[in-house]
Amino acid sequence: MTLPDILGCRQSVGTALYLWEFILCQTKVIDEPWMSVAGGMAITDEQFAFRLDTTAATIKRWRTRLEQLGYLRTELVRRRYRKMWLANAYASSPEQTLLTAPVVGTVN
Repeated sequence: MTLPDILGCRQSVGTALYLWEFILCQTKVIDEPWMSVAGGMAITDEQFAFRLDTTAATIKRWRTRLEQLGYLRTELVRRRYRKMWLANAYASSPEQTLLTAPVVGTVN
């Protein structure tokens, strides 16, 4: 999955960039198209609001915008609790992995 650099699209992302940056800090970067946020724990908008010193309504608005733009994917697991995945713009595609794989042995 190739996504445009979020900083290059900051006009469309707007202030949701604050939530994206915070979520990125809570995410272990792996070479997969989607990275699990907070180790796969379910999180509420209120928890993000507390950490970012804003309201839950603002977090919901930011989260919705990031979902619409394709930077974030969420799954409602219980009332108010969501699991989240952050898009990884730098994940290797299967084709890239094959191209960058080390060559073993030589052919005569």
